[in-house]
Amino acid sequence: MPRHNRRMERPREQVLTTALEMVAEHGLGKLTIAALAARLETSGGHLLYYFKTRDGLLLEMLRWSEAAYAEQRAPVLEKAAATGSDQADPGAVAAFADVYLAIDQKDPRWQLWLELWARAPYHPELAAAQREIDADWHTDLMQLLRHAMPGLADVEGTSERLRAMWDGLSVGIVTGGGTTLRSAALDHTVALLGH
Repeated sequence: MPRHNRRMERPREQVLTTALEMVAEHGLGKLTIAALAARLETSGGHLLYYFKTRDGLLLEMLRWSEAAYAEQRAPVLEKAAATGSDQADPGAVAAFADVYLAIDQKDPRWQLWLELWARAPYHPELAAAQREIDADWHTDLMQLLRHAMPGLADVEGTSERLRAMWDGLSVGIVTGGGTTLRSAALDHTVALLGH
């Protein structure tokens, strides 16, 4: 059957949304330019015009999904800033962790991260993008810690340690731990900050 180059109204958004859906359904290994083009009823050449390579597509998917996560964590930061309490609030940090952590074994964002972490040492643009995204999470978490954990002696170090713990637990969630491990990760966060 001949393929039509279907004209998309919002090409970038439609491609990225569909690509993330495909990752959630079948994993990152089955996401190819050809399979994505078939799903979108367009040509691979049309997609390559926008993204140049599969790695370019993956990088754009990561940036796009991370922008959505920045929007999700913004209310957590705003609430902590507005509370202005002198009491520690580990629950606010757990709310931040709730945005950060992998959702379950099929979380497409974390499947992307796993794939792209492995490629980063050989792909300078990807490595730079990952550092930039990590820096944004770090900046926001330090801001939250200053509000939610007043008197915390080492805000920067605590942010580094929490994000390292969440990264490790998210890998565990995606590779088999699922929602049970995710629930435990939130409990670990509160327990760690409650002492």
